[in-house]
Amino acid sequence: MDNSPVSFDSLIAYVEHRHPDGDALARLSDAVIIGSQLSEQGDALIGHYVDQARRSGASWSQIGASMGVTKQAAQQRFVGKGVSFEVPGDQLFSRFTPRAGDALLTAAASAQGAPVAAEHIAVGSIADPDGVAGRIAANAGLDAVRLATALEVGLARTTGSTPEALREIDFAESGGEVLKGTLRAVLGLAHNYVGTEHLLLGTLLSGTTAATKLADLGLDEQVVRAGIDQEIARITAERRGS
Repeated sequence: MDNSPVSFDSLIAYVEHRHPDGDALARLSDAVIIGSQLSEQGDALIGHYVDQARRSGASWSQIGASMGVTKQAAQQRFVGKGVSFEVPGDQLFSRFTPRAGDALLTAAASAQGAPVAAEHIAVGSIADPDGVAGRIAANAGLDAVRLATALEVGLARTTGSTPEALREIDFAESGGEVLKGTLRAVLGLAHNYVGTEHLLLGTLLSGTTAATKLADLGLDEQVVRAGIDQEIARITAERRGS
């Protein structure tokens, strides 16, 4: 293939647009996150067509040959994969706000030793009523207790998170999808931090059962995005007035 669907110049322009002040370290950090996301999307693209090839009757030997690897290498990559989720370069956790970190700790505590699923993260994201996600949920008539009941999970609010503690959390497959959705939310909003609002929006972007239940309870993507805009405007006004 001669040309990439996303040009190198376009990627550079996107990173520089996010930090027009010329902060080279901030741009480097963004480049790491974006590069990791592109790598994830590439893996997902390959996986999609591996699945299609298998459904069409192709053997693992044929798939390996098409990929330029051995049959064993193709099988090892796409068969029996674990459900753990690795945050690209650990960059996502290092950008968590204290409230967002506590939301994940709450999710882990609520899971009671089991892998953290999308439902746990959804509940954890709104557990702090003073957080942005908590305020958005309250405006929609929803709180963490009611959500935990609807999602049939526990609620054990915990605080005192650190990036190191977050990296130790074991995520279920659906929890990993929420983190991927969170990353997409952060990049889509052009924010340089991860807040509770991004976890909530990430849940809705995850395509999991938790996303469907949230929407059924009145917290769909449109409501959350509008709530994020309102909360940012409110916070900005308060800071200007102080």
